[in-house]
Amino acid sequence: MELEITKEATVVDYTVNHLKRAELPKILRVQQGIVRATHDFMFKKGLTQLMPLMLSPITDPLNHGVVDATIGYAEQRWSLTKSMIFHKQLALMNPALDSIYIVSPNVRLEFADRADTGRHLFEFTQVDFEFKGKDRFFVMEFMEELVNFVFRRLNEELPETIMELRGELLPQYEKWEVCRTEKLEAAFGPEYEHLKSKEATVPFWLLNHKREFYDKEDPKKRGTYLNYDLIWPEGYGEGLSGAEREHEYRQIRKRMAEVGTSEDVFANYLEIAKEGGIPKTAGAGFGVERMTRFICRLKDVDEATVFSRKPFAKAIF
Repeated sequence: MELEITKEATVVDYTVNHLKRAELPKILRVQQGIVRATHDFMFKKGLTQLMPLMLSPITDPLNHGVVDATIGYAEQRWSLTKSMIFHKQLALMNPALDSIYIVSPNVRLEFADRADTGRHLFEFTQVDFEFKGKDRFFVMEFMEELVNFVFRRLNEELPETIMELRGELLPQYEKWEVCRTEKLEAAFGPEYEHLKSKEATVPFWLLNHKREFYDKEDPKKRGTYLNYDLIWPEGYGEGLSGAEREHEYRQIRKRMAEVGTSEDVFANYLEIAKEGGIPKTAGAGFGVERMTRFICRLKDVDEATVFSRKPFAKAIF
């Protein structure tokens, strides 16, 4: 019994120290500035804001395993939202909506192997956005412009805080490098993303990953995928994931079979696709905590949280 109290006291001490960190209010002001600037940018660009959903019969299946996070309600299985990818597509069925965004809480109950990456939380906030009738080039340029807008705004509004946390004001980036997964893997091996990120001094794009069924396969070159990740430099890793979306019924089913996604779970989604209801879209989502980590040069993304959300760490709040 005494050992259990000691262990619990250790968790309490860690939590109290996490809450009372002197730098936490400064980090939170930066994070608030990111979200506020993002709202302003989206408004200027004419995107319509949607409110987030935390429960749905369908959610992002992801391209890696996580602990199941479903509950029974009203004689259905409901999943905690891993991302609102399908809801973005479906919302754009409305003929009067051309572009949308959501500040969306995501729950991904990661396994213990992601506890100490410095990049993963089991609960985080993502800014998701989607455009009807646009392609990957449009989305990539949009995100590059958004990053410069947010960084410029933070330099103007919080220069002393940025200097204190980062050591210098935020840069304004010109054209970003574009890399392909297969070429980096050939050059660096299986740790290609991390190694390239460590040597990079500016953000870069990483293209062509084989992953979820909704990431569009190039119809002109089978086995090539029209997706893109933003990779932060200085070793901070992935900051955004996005793609052009599969929207044609036969192709969606083909891709589901390739990656092993159950058609039963997505029966209603497939029915809409069969009727030609899912529009052609492209979009992405960036992690607010990960952007905060990069801007503030934090060792671990958990430093951007008030209440620790490290995978598999014992929590009391």
